[in-house]
Amino acid sequence: MDKSWMHADRRSKEFELGFEEFLKFAESNAVNIDKISCPCKKCCNVDGFSVEVVRDHVFYYGILESYKVWRWHGESMYDNGVESESESESESVNGDPGMGENDVEVGESEDEEMSEDSNEFLKFVEDGDQPLYNGCDHTTKMNFLVESFSWKAKHVVTDSCFGDFLELVKGLLPAENLVPLTTNDAKKTLSVLGMDYEKIHACPNDCILYRGDAVLVDAEECPSCGVSRWKLGRDNIPTKNVPAKVLWYFPPIPRFKRFYQSPKTAKNLTWHDWGRKKDKMMRHPADSPTWKLLDSKYPELGNDHRNLRLALSSDGFNPHSMQNSLYSCWPVILVTYNLPPWLCMKRKFMMLTLLISGPKQPGNDIDVYLQPLIDDLKLLWNGVEEVYDAFRGEYFKLKAVLFWTINDFPAYGNLSGSVVRGYHGCPICVDQTRPRRLKKGNKLVFMRHRRGLPRHHPYRRQAAAFDNTIEEDLAPVPLTGEEVLARVEGLNCEFGKREESTPRVRIVDDQDRPCWKKKSVFFQLEYWKDIPVRHNLDVMHIEKNCCDSLIGTLLNIPGKTKDGVAARLDMVAMGIRTELKPDVSGKRTKLPLASWNCKLDEKKIVCGSFFGMKVPTGFSSNIRNLVSMEDLKLSKLKSHDCHVVMQVLLPVALRSVLEKPVRYAIIRFCLFFKAICAKEIDVSKLEQMQADLVVTVCQLEKYFPPSFFDVMIHLTVHLVREVTLCGPVFFRWMYPFERYMKVFKGWVRSRRHPEGCIAESYVVEEAVEFCAEGLLNDDASTAGMPENSKPEVFHASNPLSAPTMISVYGKEMEQAHLCILQNTEDAKNYFSEHMELLKLLHPRFAKDEKWLKDKQNQTFSAWLKERVSNELQNSGNTVSETIRWMAAGPNNVVATFSGYKVNGVEFYTKQRDDMRTVQNSGVSLVADVMLVSSAKDKNPRHDDMDFYGVIQHIWEVDYYKFRVPLFKCDWVENVRGIKVDELGFTLVNLNRKGHLNDPFVLASHVKQIFYIEDPLDPQWSVVVRLPDRDYKGFDSDEEEGVHIEEQAFDLPFVETYDDIEGDQDSNYMRPGDEKIYVMAGSSTSSLNARALALRTKTKEFLRKRGRSEVANEEASVGKAATPRRSPRSTKVVVVDQTSKDAPTKADVVLPRRSPRSTARTSKDALNNARVGPAKATQSKKSVASKKLSFGSMSNSGSGKRKAGKSKAGKSKAGTMEVVESDDEDEEFEADEDEEESNENVTGGMRLLRRGMVTMSRVNRRLVRGRKLKVKYNDDGEPVGRAAKEMQSYIGVFARTKVPINVKDWRLVPLSVKDNIWGSIEEAYVVPKQWKKMVFASAGQKWRDFKSKLTTWYIIPFMDSPELFEFPPDDYRSIHADQWQEFVKDRISPQFQEFRQKQMARRKENKYPHRLGRKPYAQLQEELAATVPAGRKLVRTTMWKAARQDKDGNYLAPQVQEKVDEIDKLEKEEQEGKRKFEGPVDVLTTALGTPEYSGRVRGVGGFVKPEAYFHLPKRARLNLDARQRIKNGEEDSSSVLAAERAQWKEEKAELVGRLVRLESLLMGKDKQIVESPKSATLINDLGSGQGSCSRLDKAGVGGNEVEGVKAIKKKLDLEEGKLKTQVEADEVTKEQAPEKPLTVEEEAHVMEMAQVQSSPTVQRHHLVIDSLDNIVAEGTIVEVGVDSSSQTVHGVPLAAENIRVSVSKCLVENALLPVPIRDEIVFVSDAIGTCVAWPKDWVIPATAVGNAMQAPRKYGRKKTKQWVDTDKDDDDLEHLPADLPPALLSLSKWGNEFLKDRATIHTKLSKDLFGTERKIALFRSDLFAFTNVQEVAGDTIVMYMSFLREKLKESNMLNMIGFVDPSSLGVGNSTDRSRSFSAALKRGKPGQFFLVPYNTGKHWILSVVSPSEELVYFMDPMKRRMDVTTDEWRTIVNQYGIPEQIGDKSCGYFIMLYMREIVQDKEQNWTKKWLTRGDEKYTMQDVDVVRQEWAEYVLKFTSN
Repeated sequence: MDKSWMHADRRSKEFELGFEEFLKFAESNAVNIDKISCPCKKCCNVDGFSVEVVRDHVFYYGILESYKVWRWHGESMYDNGVESESESESESVNGDPGMGENDVEVGESEDEEMSEDSNEFLKFVEDGDQPLYNGCDHTTKMNFLVESFSWKAKHVVTDSCFGDFLELVKGLLPAENLVPLTTNDAKKTLSVLGMDYEKIHACPNDCILYRGDAVLVDAEECPSCGVSRWKLGRDNIPTKNVPAKVLWYFPPIPRFKRFYQSPKTAKNLTWHDWGRKKDKMMRHPADSPTWKLLDSKYPELGNDHRNLRLALSSDGFNPHSMQNSLYSCWPVILVTYNLPPWLCMKRKFMMLTLLISGPKQPGNDIDVYLQPLIDDLKLLWNGVEEVYDAFRGEYFKLKAVLFWTINDFPAYGNLSGSVVRGYHGCPICVDQTRPRRLKKGNKLVFMRHRRGLPRHHPYRRQAAAFDNTIEEDLAPVPLTGEEVLARVEGLNCEFGKREESTPRVRIVDDQDRPCWKKKSVFFQLEYWKDIPVRHNLDVMHIEKNCCDSLIGTLLNIPGKTKDGVAARLDMVAMGIRTELKPDVSGKRTKLPLASWNCKLDEKKIVCGSFFGMKVPTGFSSNIRNLVSMEDLKLSKLKSHDCHVVMQVLLPVALRSVLEKPVRYAIIRFCLFFKAICAKEIDVSKLEQMQADLVVTVCQLEKYFPPSFFDVMIHLTVHLVREVTLCGPVFFRWMYPFERYMKVFKGWVRSRRHPEGCIAESYVVEEAVEFCAEGLLNDDASTAGMPENSKPEVFHASNPLSAPTMISVYGKEMEQAHLCILQNTEDAKNYFSEHMELLKLLHPRFAKDEKWLKDKQNQTFSAWLKERVSNELQNSGNTVSETIRWMAAGPNNVVATFSGYKVNGVEFYTKQRDDMRTVQNSGVSLVADVMLVSSAKDKNPRHDDMDFYGVIQHIWEVDYYKFRVPLFKCDWVENVRGIKVDELGFTLVNLNRKGHLNDPFVLASHVKQIFYIEDPLDPQWSVVVRLPDRDYKGFDSDEEEGVHIEEQAFDLPFVETYDDIEGDQDSNYMRPGDEKIYVMAGSSTSSLNARALALRTKTKEFLRKRGRSEVANEEASVGKAATPRRSPRSTKVVVVDQTSKDAPTKADVVLPRRSPRSTARTSKDALNNARVGPAKATQSKKSVASKKLSFGSMSNSGSGKRKAGKSKAGKSKAGTMEVVESDDEDEEFEADEDEEESNENVTGGMRLLRRGMVTMSRVNRRLVRGRKLKVKYNDDGEPVGRAAKEMQSYIGVFARTKVPINVKDWRLVPLSVKDNIWGSIEEAYVVPKQWKKMVFASAGQKWRDFKSKLTTWYIIPFMDSPELFEFPPDDYRSIHADQWQEFVKDRISPQFQEFRQKQMARRKENKYPHRLGRKPYAQLQEELAATVPAGRKLVRTTMWKAARQDKDGNYLAPQVQEKVDEIDKLEKEEQEGKRKFEGPVDVLTTALGTPEYSGRVRGVGGFVKPEAYFHLPKRARLNLDARQRIKNGEEDSSSVLAAERAQWKEEKAELVGRLVRLESLLMGKDKQIVESPKSATLINDLGSGQGSCSRLDKAGVGGNEVEGVKAIKKKLDLEEGKLKTQVEADEVTKEQAPEKPLTVEEEAHVMEMAQVQSSPTVQRHHLVIDSLDNIVAEGTIVEVGVDSSSQTVHGVPLAAENIRVSVSKCLVENALLPVPIRDEIVFVSDAIGTCVAWPKDWVIPATAVGNAMQAPRKYGRKKTKQWVDTDKDDDDLEHLPADLPPALLSLSKWGNEFLKDRATIHTKLSKDLFGTERKIALFRSDLFAFTNVQEVAGDTIVMYMSFLREKLKESNMLNMIGFVDPSSLGVGNSTDRSRSFSAALKRGKPGQFFLVPYNTGKHWILSVVSPSEELVYFMDPMKRRMDVTTDEWRTIVNQYGIPEQIGDKSCGYFIMLYMREIVQDKEQNWTKKWLTRGDEKYTMQDVDVVRQEWAEYVLKFTSN
């Protein structure tokens, strides 16, 4: 597109024509033609106007010539050659779900013959068995369809998307493949399975279905009401063939047939016969009398166990997930009770049969829609012939019976035809319900429960305590089915919803209304009248309603309480509890506190108890989120929350409140629900349970007001009867059906056709579920049977955290090992055998069972080891594999975890629990224990005992072949730490610890419990047991697991205090002065006060927003406007009456609102937040009359702003391409931007004092063609004034160019994001890598903008929806349609709930910063100037500064507390008491929570943790995974399991590669070739010092082989000389001075050991017991000290032993003859170190086989061999002139003190090499380092220790590790390989290692990266290693390293290489040195290393 016209004169014809083409282009791509971005030099595409205004602007101001890509007008950046580097964004799929209401043909519903089904099925199978394409041998067409549809169902993929997927796959596969072209083709392939449905047209008024006879099928209108069958169009004319309402029918018969076509399902359908446990307990509906009754009455049904027993459920739901929508569709679902309990309520086996479309619910007319299902149920009752049973391979006749329906209470009435409201509201009591209507409250109450008591119960005579009547009637007897049928037989009900011409006449005497509305359609079933319970009461809804009533009344929650003025007056009218009547004597009505009212302190106790409760994962939602401590109430309780609160939590929370009789009555009522919901029901106890319940409800009648007893309380007395007749409750409640309806909601992707979406998704899932059983693997998961519901997955045990390895020895390990043995089945016989042996060995104690048990615990493990070892010698032994490995004992290295999942239950340690909102550390154990009365008791008894504890540690004990998870717990003492109260609660005192000698328990043996602090005594905790999951996979896939008691729970018996006959005096008033003050909602004063409060809040809201004018105050309090509706509920407040004053305004409890949530109630207040509608758009003339001023702003402002503008006008002449922003203030023309004009006023609200910020100064700079260069700090964060301006400029585009109706930033089109980036690049000089940062900043500002719109313009005015008609005038860039959609979303209940959660989360921020909009980068820049030179600015300093006020104080006490803790930790770190590494630094430790994955606390959001802490690649993954797990974004088990598996696999491969790697590094297998020189090094290890001058360079020439031989010969001669000197200087032992070995001498001995372990020193065999038992090889290390005075690892050597250096282990697991306790036990652990060995067991290698060799004399050796290196006369007095200062000081010190073999010595910590390392520097070492001679190994090790300190300062310890050079100098190549492997194994994932190594008197450096399988080879002589291997990817030669200077500098260059690597924070050294370069090191560079080394060594000169 030609854009040259943009540079032409805008008065020219070329410009005019070009601009008109531009406008056409913009209009064709505009979303809103009234909001086209204006490209003039003033607006710069920020504002949007109509075409006319845009034309005026451009011709007046000119066009922005730098706008080369019209990104804001629809042109793609890619059309102009601009590439995008952004990440691909996922697109929102909101397409048509596929088939609408008229896209599917009506299928056949008739029952077909099985033969026809079989033929079609065989054809289907034959077609499906074809390969997907020619040559495909791994999948078939059917497998592909099933797997792809399974993927579609699990991920809710739309039909259109799935069709595109099929098209893509078909194109990728070879030609002539069988992949269907479209989704419809794929569905047709599966339609043979009968997976279709019928669409039956229905009358819109629910009168009829257009089915049955031919006349009705072809009818055009309803014969009953005359309404058209077809949908009315816009002109109210019916649209032919478009039905007004549809019933979606899924025939059940073909689906039942398909059940039996699956062998697995067919087998499970008879589980009730062969798999059910048959005893007196009731666990399944098959145990119920109803099942047995129908089997006996209809033998044909009961004789074949394949006949089906069904239940039906129906309820309405809103498919649009919007509460403000009245749309309601009704599914009808069948479940099959033949299946096992863990399957019958699963999603896979819940059969959708009917789907009644909305928008209105069918109500009483549901019978019309149920008729097709009833017809099929009749056929199933008569029997369906020729049904094929795939499990048994035979045909049979299938019958089915419907047991009952499951519904909530309103749907109960619709299905049963019963009246569920009014005087006959109880469908069981019917006309015997006898409720009472309260006169004042005008409600019916049900208080005749005393009828259920025995005839002579005292409650019957107590009139005043109840309803002032004596009860003499008996409880009504429920009607049988036949009796109900007889009553409803004559009822004629005309179905349909018609508009009645005359209103219905209300019957005055409501008691005369009939009990039924209709005869239920289910009576058409022959057997229906014989079923005792035909419709079930839903326990879920009853429990929720009872819970809401209880909590609302106890806590006096407005709107929830059953108490009030009307309730008190009704009691007065009834003549009961008159002392509780309202007091109206004062200005306010007061209510006395009644027995059911909690006092203020009691409310705090109850709410505080709930607030402090922590429950296990998955037990319930976070209870703390349901509690408001400000309002002292519980709110937003879901059904499952009420379930948990009612049965578990409320009884505990009430333990210390209310009077005892009231409290006990409530607790007994709660525990009834716990008993009724048990998995196992003891039938013999049900009668007593019913009697206890009636007494409990009668007790509630005594203490609660009559208004409390609505129909839901009454229905509880019928629940026991239904359990008795029908079985356990969890088969008959609504939980599974409600969750299934939630799945239906997720299937809706088209709001026009919600039922079509559900139907299509259901049949697809149904097809997949059927086919998956035969075609997919057994372990494949589907939507109906997810992965976590499978038994093998459910019972798996795996860690939930990364392991921490610890070494355990001694008693603790013995206890753990014994615990495992005692609980191993294979070891029981060994325990019995050992006990008999003890009795034989100790006959004196044969009858002392306690003594024998203690003795067995002490000796069993050792005895078992010997016993099994002896038994294994026999070839025919029967030792199991488990015992074989256990007997050998566990590995002392134990993996510990903070979390572990055992049998589907998550367990955490106490430490982890303390940091989380859940409690998973409580455990209980039932164990068989020995009970003794005293220590002298010799006749103990055995009994089961309960143990309660808390998990402190989780171990995985390694037995090499398997691992055993073990819990180490703190157990509660059983005698004084456990008690049981009279209500049956178990209480424990967790501070009383016992069983200290037996802390371990197997993880699989414990049960999870949790503890709740007892409100009565905080020292005690109530034990809450979690139910067992008796059935595999039971409710493991539930999103909200409903916990059910595993066994029947008996109601506790307590004293009722009601033994007195007749009436008794009772005081129902609570003691104290508290009253309930009532504010009548209808009083004028209340309304005036409310209006005044709302007006005040509105003023405060506008004042806080900086507005100069606030709401007008012309309306006084007396003129308050009348609200739209007066509140119906009474507001109450509890105050202290001791002052005798009425409550003040502050005491009034108004409906809760957030501080910003205030509404306008008067017309004046509404007008104050709104401006008038926009007037006519200004004409071109008015626009042209404005003056254009580029140098100043047109609007007036403050003086400061004017000054800024005047200064800007004095800018330098001319322009420049790039401006260094921080040096030129003129580029920042103003701190604030001009206010918008009024050109585009919409009529919306205006709350800003000035207009929207547009950053016009940037636009003016763009016109001048100038850019600002943005600076950045070391962390890559933009800093400076230019960065601040850039962030504001990003915000402008985020507010004006990104639609606000987009749900998520990730869904914003990529083109919009690229346009923002392009605009930033035009205005600023920024690097390309900032693109993601700009996107992140724009996303954050976009989200902040939406939040501002919500809190300023929506939330405060929700009571005035007329204000939302137009977008706010403050932000005119918002499109009207986007604004309407945005407002609709923000006022929805879902968003309001989400907003409340976010507000709660913000309140949890204990340490908010006070930076405002200032970023951390700017704070860092400010603080950097205050940090002394040489010190680094740490993030703790920034964190503290960010929370200080302007005076440097911390206002929040919790912040001050953390600051003190930070200061304390920093002091400890400086003193060396603590050390911190990586992400766990001082700040993380002080705050006690891990770092987030996206930002670093105290640093900011643009710095990632991996970059700030310099974490390696794998550590970054671990950090992100831990953060995602902590936030709940990902399942912890899957992430950690994948990470562990990956790292374990890598570690296993690593061990096999290390041997190969070591030989490659040493040059044993491959040649090291000089390049460009030719030299090859082939030699064994040298002495540890390196000097390249010792290489015979004459031998290195053209003949490479000869050069190698010459080098080898010279080295062999030197080693031979050394050997001769050592052997010739032997002296006798008597000459040795007898004095202890000093530290210097011990260090010297260690160095001697390293030298003497060279292959040139004589090798010895180390034996045990006999000369033939050679277990190791090593060398003798002898010193001139008597052996009795020597020590080895701090242990005396003893005269009979000798010091040896072990170089090779020959026998695995051989024990040392002289072990070093808790350090070295096995010979294999002693490789590379010195140990004590008996003299007689050390044999020269040459003397093996000569058993009679004379004993060798061992004496002291002289130190002649050290003359060349360790002599004391090394000259440190005459030093070189150019020494570095620190080295000069060190040399002078050494000259004075390093005499007589004195050393500079220290002990390096384990952190450097993984083991403690002693190091000593001799005078000769210092002399060599001073004179730049060859470097000793300890010299380099000292520098490596220095580099580690630098790594610690840079937080890079997790990136780089070190390998000790001396560990690679011991033994042969195999030994060295093992040492090297051990060094690498201790590394962390992603870490690489620096390996300095001396080979042939020459130092080289290898950098090993085990994770990347790379070795970087660096030789200072610039030689290369020509190596490639299959084991390691490659060995990379770093060609570009600087070449060494001279022939003795290799060691110094190695230190320089390591220094550069450590200093490179970005780790780019691999690229830097990969190619040849000209970089060189000078002597000045070497002196830098020498200076650092000397400074570090000077620290140890005090030693």
